[in-house]
Amino acid sequence: MAESISRAERGRQNMRVTLAGAGTNVVLFFIKLAGGILGHSDALVADAVHSLSDLLSDLGLVFAMRFSSQPPDQEHPYGHERFETLAALATGTLLAINGAGIGYEAVQRLIIGHYGMPDFWTLYIAAFAIAAKETLYQITIRVAQRTRSAALRVNAWDHRTDAISSVIVFIGIGGSLLGAPYLDSVVALIVALMVLRIGLVTGWEAVQELADRGLGDEALAHIREVILGCEGVRDLHMLKTRKIGHQALAEVHLQVTPTLSVSEGHQIAERVRTTLLRQVDDLADATIHIDSENDAEGGVLLSPRSDIEAVVRERLQTLDLPAAEQMTLHYLRGGMVICLRYALPSSATFASLQETETQIQEALRGHVPGLQEVDVVWCLAESQFLSSGAP
Repeated sequence: MAESISRAERGRQNMRVTLAGAGTNVVLFFIKLAGGILGHSDALVADAVHSLSDLLSDLGLVFAMRFSSQPPDQEHPYGHERFETLAALATGTLLAINGAGIGYEAVQRLIIGHYGMPDFWTLYIAAFAIAAKETLYQITIRVAQRTRSAALRVNAWDHRTDAISSVIVFIGIGGSLLGAPYLDSVVALIVALMVLRIGLVTGWEAVQELADRGLGDEALAHIREVILGCEGVRDLHMLKTRKIGHQALAEVHLQVTPTLSVSEGHQIAERVRTTLLRQVDDLADATIHIDSENDAEGGVLLSPRSDIEAVVRERLQTLDLPAAEQMTLHYLRGGMVICLRYALPSSATFASLQETETQIQEALRGHVPGLQEVDVVWCLAESQFLSSGAP
């Protein structure tokens, strides 16, 4: 499980390792380029271009992290993490273009049959590049896992890809020196294809995230398990998630007992939300909607309270029946239950209460659209409650 760190600390750690990578890529670019030109190695020149693309992507990542570490504001209420996604898209595009260009030149050299013979000392440059890029990978991937940065994780694997390409360059130079001069160009083509592939994969992943791709099946199953384990939740539906940079957002509809109060439903929603944020990694926030039934299956839109109150008031007045002190509505499965609360008359008998209740039910039946049931509740008035001697 990734450790919890603040937004500011996350930004500082990401920035430090990215700047370290950028500085290393500056050194490697000039060493490889000079070594490739002076040492007559096409593969080393191709690897230098790879390091240049790494440098440019590092600079883009630095720019993105400068914005992504900022807290949410009025214009970006969900935060600025998508800047990292844009940086990953730019990195992938740049890598793909560079890979295609290097590959084209390598194929041209192989077709023409124009091979160079690299100098022996270029092997030392390739070996140095392998050690430097593998070290960068190890450092960067640890920070990426700690800060849960998708863009930094991509950058780490780019370091690993560069290290592998330098291994191939080392083999190509060595093969050329041993009597197979075409290997240098073959290696340049292989490196180009590697760069092209990582660029396409990186770009596609970024596009998917910009298109609001959700979490995987395993993460969704975990979220369902956490929600259904919370007290008061009967079922859930319409669970949706989306990735925003290193974090994710979730939306879900919870089905609870239909007759709960609004305040109790809100308490259940808050318990579910806090439990999700505590138990689900990478989840930044969750929007909870409380339902009395599975509204994903559709339903009938019934009359609002104002219309129902008008009908109830008119019917009771017409038949000279008492007005209720409080009316509670329960919308259930395309129908409605009306609960009317009355103060218990001091001189009432059981028979008179039952007769009044029947009259109220008959007065409303057939006049309120979707009405399924009318419940009448008799409550002691405060004065009666006190005079009865109850504590």
